[in-house]
Amino acid sequence: MVCAMAEPMTAEERKLLLDMTVEVLGSPGIVVNADIAARTPCRCYTYKGEPKICYSPGVIGSLSESQREAYCKPLITIGESKRATAFIEAVEEAKAKIQKIPKGERLRPWLEAMSESLMKRGIEV
Repeated sequence: MVCAMAEPMTAEERKLLLDMTVEVLGSPGIVVNADIAARTPCRCYTYKGEPKICYSPGVIGSLSESQREAYCKPLITIGESKRATAFIEAVEEAKAKIQKIPKGERLRPWLEAMSESLMKRGIEV
């Protein structure tokens, strides 16, 4: 998929996009070694008591729900993390801010909303 933007992204926007692309909830991690991912346990931070942000060796970024089902056997629950909780809350806040923006026009508003939401919580990316 190619995303056409009116202006080229700045270096800071590219860095933020790279950092967040595989981290946004609902986005799948990038599987770089399926064998390792399948043979090693996942570690998950919980949010409101449920596994929410999960990582596995062999996968870059957090796992989607379907990836958790495929790769998280066993799943090790780490528990709640202040940083993970703040990040999830920032994602929820940013999603609410951009929900009325048509798909295909959300990248820059998403980056701005996430940046604002993360800064408000003291998280630097």
